[in-house]
Amino acid sequence: MKIIYQNKIAWIILSIVMMSSLCACNLDEDLASVYNADNAYVTEQNAQEGVNGIYRYLKEGTHPATFYLNDVSTDAAYKAGLDYEIMNDNNLSGNVDVARAYNGNWQMIGCANSAIDNITPMAEDKFKIVAHKKELLAEAYFMRAFAYYQLTNAFYRVPLITNGFYDAVSSPVLASVEELDTQIEQDLLIAASGLPDIWDKKNVGGEGGRPTSGAAYGYLMRLYMRKAGYLRELGKDATASWQLALNYANRVIATGRYALQPKIWDVFDPTSEKSLYNNEIIFAVRSSERVPSGSSDIALYFTPWSYNYGWDIFSIPLELYWKYDMSDERFSKLLVGEYTDVYNANKKYKVPTRTQVGTLNNENSSPIVVELGQAYTNKYFYEKAGTYNYNTPNNLILLRYADVLLCKAEILNELNGLNQASVDLLNRIRERAFGNTAHNYSLADFATQADFRSVLCDERLLELNNEGGRRIDLIRMGLWKDRMDAYMEAIKNKVETKEHNMGLASGALSAEWSIYPKFSTTPLKRFDKRRYYPIPKVYSSKYPDLQNNRNFKEE
Repeated sequence: MKIIYQNKIAWIILSIVMMSSLCACNLDEDLASVYNADNAYVTEQNAQEGVNGIYRYLKEGTHPATFYLNDVSTDAAYKAGLDYEIMNDNNLSGNVDVARAYNGNWQMIGCANSAIDNITPMAEDKFKIVAHKKELLAEAYFMRAFAYYQLTNAFYRVPLITNGFYDAVSSPVLASVEELDTQIEQDLLIAASGLPDIWDKKNVGGEGGRPTSGAAYGYLMRLYMRKAGYLRELGKDATASWQLALNYANRVIATGRYALQPKIWDVFDPTSEKSLYNNEIIFAVRSSERVPSGSSDIALYFTPWSYNYGWDIFSIPLELYWKYDMSDERFSKLLVGEYTDVYNANKKYKVPTRTQVGTLNNENSSPIVVELGQAYTNKYFYEKAGTYNYNTPNNLILLRYADVLLCKAEILNELNGLNQASVDLLNRIRERAFGNTAHNYSLADFATQADFRSVLCDERLLELNNEGGRRIDLIRMGLWKDRMDAYMEAIKNKVETKEHNMGLASGALSAEWSIYPKFSTTPLKRFDKRRYYPIPKVYSSKYPDLQNNRNFKEE
């Protein structure tokens, strides 16, 4: 029987503060000055605090880096000036957010290594309940696997360090894709065998963000889907990897712990305890308003000051906004395309239709109309707008049940070709989105396996945008170049419509689209290093081998 612990989030966060002497996780620190393996892990409490400390860097490795690296670089999110820099591979080795993603995940790995290295030899009689040692180790293995999964998604190849800290290695070298995948798999298998299915009856998905066995199965599913996509892209047989991915998708489902929320807003609603800990969430970076160090400012990134006193960092491209059916609740509940200025009730902001671009600005109207060049998501709704309270309770969801269902639909399609089960799984997501079956697909709507893959890819965009997974979806599905080229073409068409509507000469606004790779001297290739990020130059300059992390044959 699995032992269930009710570790409250406030205790977890406070323990993290206490454990600074147990785990040194700043890549720039002298590790020897703050960590002493001879006296750090003596008691069960030491072991617990050491594992808690890993979570200290979960936010650093995921927020806001996951959005910069995985959504802004695609058709899922927008930030003026940054999107084309990413797509053009400009200045990324020195980009602070690329470095933050790299550092944060290595900090997690270093802390996990420390916990694994020091808890493993601890005598079992140090623990009141022997199973607690196994659970602590399972948490550490999961977090190490998660960090390596994040790093390999972003940087393709990185060093493989399973003892100690990154900066304690005299000369880190790049590991192979196979070596990295094997390590991730081994760690997740250990995690799955030692983590509970649920931490308590109230907070499904892990008390305070702790992973469950379901989370471990979910990331094993994602790992094998990634491997399968890579093999297919190389023209190799991916059947075995798809089959293993299906096995782990089914293991997540078989836990019986997860379900779709009745309404899409219920997944993200930050205003109620029920929503914050809903059972669609499998793994998330969670926040607590009760403990200042557990706060999150994620809500501020996704809303403009004029609407909800936010920082206007990430937004929804018009090209995505226009893809939604207006009867879709993911449009009506999760997107913001019209609002009144919080400072001026006589000023209204509005997204234009596809044919209205460039025509809505009207300073003489009442209210004054300002045309928006982007929309916004409510997935990270800032519920304390106007209070200047940045201690928000929003979840940063990293894996949820809707994603697993869509993944299973994809896996079955890859294994079996067109099949009713895949269509049914897709329709479960659409039925929730529309509140009826009128928008369901039938098997006859698809001519080929590739047709279904394409539609599924688009559905994943509608359902999962701004959750940090779009770039990896496109690479795995073999649609990265296709969708990115289409996105850049749509931007060009939008700007040309704007020129026409404003009576401007053709090409007058070409600077708004000509900066993208499709229209440059270096258009995207099927195999393209720009799908991944360079290792930050602070490391690659010191260790030249690391400059070749994206070294694969481009086509």
